[in-house]
Amino acid sequence: MAKVETLAAQEQSSSVKKMLRRGGSISFLINSSGMALALLMQVMLARMLGAAAYGTYAFVSTVVTFLVFPTKLGFDTSIVRLVASYRAMNEWGFIKGLLRRANQIGMALSMTAMILGAVYLIFSSDSMTTERVVTYAAGLATIPLLTLATLRQSVLQALKDVLFSQMPEKIVRPIITMAILACWIGLFGNEADAGVAMISFAAAVAISWVIGAVVLRKRIGSQIEAVEPRYDTRSWTKLSVSLMLNAGMYLILGQLGVLMMGMMHSETESGLFSAAVRLATLAAFALTAVNMTAAPMLSELYATGKRKQLQHVCQTSGFSGFVFAAMLMVAFAAGGKLLLGLFGAEFRASYWPMLIMTFGQVVNAYCGQNGMMATMTGRQNALTKALIVSTILNIVLNVALIPLIGMIGAAIATTVGLVCWNVIMVVFVYRKMGILTVAWLPKRAWNRLLEAAPVPSVSGSETVQSGKEG
Repeated sequence: MAKVETLAAQEQSSSVKKMLRRGGSISFLINSSGMALALLMQVMLARMLGAAAYGTYAFVSTVVTFLVFPTKLGFDTSIVRLVASYRAMNEWGFIKGLLRRANQIGMALSMTAMILGAVYLIFSSDSMTTERVVTYAAGLATIPLLTLATLRQSVLQALKDVLFSQMPEKIVRPIITMAILACWIGLFGNEADAGVAMISFAAAVAISWVIGAVVLRKRIGSQIEAVEPRYDTRSWTKLSVSLMLNAGMYLILGQLGVLMMGMMHSETESGLFSAAVRLATLAAFALTAVNMTAAPMLSELYATGKRKQLQHVCQTSGFSGFVFAAMLMVAFAAGGKLLLGLFGAEFRASYWPMLIMTFGQVVNAYCGQNGMMATMTGRQNALTKALIVSTILNIVLNVALIPLIGMIGAAIATTVGLVCWNVIMVVFVYRKMGILTVAWLPKRAWNRLLEAAPVPSVSGSETVQSGKEG
């Protein structure tokens, strides 16, 4: 009997690894291509615009990113969790209702954010150059489409359609942005500034949104067309708002340094630091790529009480993400100045901030799926508390260190905040769920910890109800 159970466990483990390998490979390919295109686009922008104009473009892009996140109200994360659970239970009526309600709320909030931003821009335009006004106006115009595109991407991710959930944003959008800029300069012989760059990006957002909307309709149109929508708006909203708080703090932890560099020093230095942030974030891209497949799997496996498979998903995805992050840090240490030099000679000044933040991403990858485990299993409130502590620490360190040591201070603040919440959540997930999310430990220590881990009761209802703390 024990031998049969062992064989069954091995088969299940093999099945989990195959799913992660297949989905992760597609996601890795898309993200690799997207990473290369994103880097090429940033280099192209920095070269074409110069440090000052690129700083304006990067600063406005960050402002738009901060404006977009509340308009999603956290539905981008809750959709992944809820659709995966509803699909496992064949509840297509709830899926249809959830998508309809999420898009309605997202559109209303994004239009409100865009209008309020436009009003502020009108009253502030006298103190701005024409270039900055155009850049802000074009950036604000992208808010509704960026919101809806993110919600659509979440649906396809929950359905494990890794390719089409990412292709419009990762591949199509940067290609179109660069093509428009190339035509503007090469064919028409015009000079580019931050405003032209943001208009090109806005056009690319619109085109990629149309492509994504068509893909989503073809992907699930037949399943939801004939069913009546079912709604649980109050529960969905409660869950989504909780997840939005986490998303907001993720955003602050990752991008606050860019904003504060712009406000406390200059937009030019904000642009230099933004390049370092973008490069350092690449260290986490392998873990992010695997997450596209792992996130819905975590929700489904938890809903069906398959604890061993949960552990396999965390271990497999965490290890691959950590190896990539560690290798990239070595590459950055050796060739980081050369890479930053592609943006322009001024950008080499952000070499050490880039390395400091890359180290933070290595620790993040080593800690694995702790945040995703909490989010996908109804324990997002614990993650919120950890993120609040880290966000406060990040803000305090930014305020204290940026005036003293500039970009180095912002990099230290970003890294300390990132490491802080990861360590807290690794301990929490292990103690409360019996799941060890770290990428690697000596085999003897790993086995000892797993044997001593608590075995929580698993209830599928937790994955589709909001605010339920495990």
